[in-house]
Amino acid sequence: MRIGALVLFIFCVKAAAAGDPACAKNPTTLRKGPGSQFPVSWKVSRFMPFLKGEKKNGWVNVQDLEGETHWAQARDLTTSMQCLVVKSPVATLRKEPSTSAATADLRNVDKYTPFKRTEAQGEWYHVEDETGRSAWLHESTIWKPTKFSNVDF
Repeated sequence: MRIGALVLFIFCVKAAAAGDPACAKNPTTLRKGPGSQFPVSWKVSRFMPFLKGEKKNGWVNVQDLEGETHWAQARDLTTSMQCLVVKSPVATLRKEPSTSAATADLRNVDKYTPFKRTEAQGEWYHVEDETGRSAWLHESTIWKPTKFSNVDF
């Protein structure tokens, strides 16, 4: 057996800056720092998704769909469900996972509308809002936090 050349690749895997996905359990007040004495940065609805980061004194640094960071009380977050949020200016909700399907009762939702994800089918997500209404959303209209790693070579 003849080997003409030996090529060596070295892969270095580094953990991403943000951590695991998490959802707001209930309507939640986010702050600019890890404590209730810090100014409010955003008030979010139930099911708003985030990527969790640093923890400090019962608070968690979270990253939103725009890449901005806030602080949430750890007790207000959960990893027991998957959530997503509308990233496009408007998203059409469907009764079935198809662009040709009839629109759902809720029809359209605006950017920053959060949902709990209940099922996935190809490029479609079956979602539920905080009142329990359900429909299908196409992945091109949503942001869902995903844990990933950077690969350098």
